[in-house]
Amino acid sequence: MVKSISRVPLVLEIVSKGVMECEIVRHLSPLTVSELLSHLPMKGRIHKMGQDFIYVETGLRLGKEKQRSTFKLGEVAYLPSNGSLCIFLRDKLAYSMNPLGMVTMSLDVAERAGPGDVMILRRNHDD
Repeated sequence: MVKSISRVPLVLEIVSKGVMECEIVRHLSPLTVSELLSHLPMKGRIHKMGQDFIYVETGLRLGKEKQRSTFKLGEVAYLPSNGSLCIFLRDKLAYSMNPLGMVTMSLDVAERAGPGDVMILRRNHDD
């Protein structure tokens, strides 16, 4: 299997709910991605923004980078205003965020997540 240095597979586990796989793409927000990867694994409690997206505060304070405000179902982004990692549960015009990548498998796990659930972000064990 050919591994890419620009696409990094990660695992998003929601404790007691299941595991999602995602792919972080370096060129979308290179500085944000680099900093995020250097702090793995990360763990935090889930918050929900209505039915639009779930997010976890990372504790990182990173700036704006290649921001956009339109996101599609399954996309992953970083919200600089509060240092959160966001997963979109529907197509949405949202706050300006740094795009990071996409959930590639088991997005339904995120849809079942509720406020207070714990999410762990880590490198894919196959990486």
